[in-house]
Amino acid sequence: MSILEKQIISIDVEKIRPLRHSELRQGQPFSTTSYLLDNDKNTFHMACMLNDQVVTCATFYPEETEKITSDNPYRLRGMATDANFRRKGFGRELMEASFQKLKLFKADILWCNARLVAISFYKSLGFKIIGEIFDIKDIGPHYYMYKKI
Repeated sequence: MSILEKQIISIDVEKIRPLRHSELRQGQPFSTTSYLLDNDKNTFHMACMLNDQVVTCATFYPEETEKITSDNPYRLRGMATDANFRRKGFGRELMEASFQKLKLFKADILWCNARLVAISFYKSLGFKIIGEIFDIKDIGPHYYMYKKI
């Protein structure tokens, strides 16, 4: 029997792009896994590692939002969990560690455009929906969600 070694870590973006591709951009070019602010000095990427495999990832960076008043809003993008590891608490652990890191950056709001399949997950972490459902081209329907940090 092998013992699983789990870690929540800050990680280089290039190590999470394959998971973004397999879970969020299936059938699209790998280039769609690169976000404009991935390499910005204020951006950070988190991963849940299981025996050196990225099983969950997320990206965070400062970005203004018109939907809610905030002094230091951060945006969540590219949250993904390997299909073989969903509903095992890895995403929750990654987000809880990320909330602590966001507090260090003095973020007051974390917001995202959430896919419909992720709404209940985000609600369980304290996120709230603002506005109506909207469509993101080539990806699908989303809701705007936010959480106070």
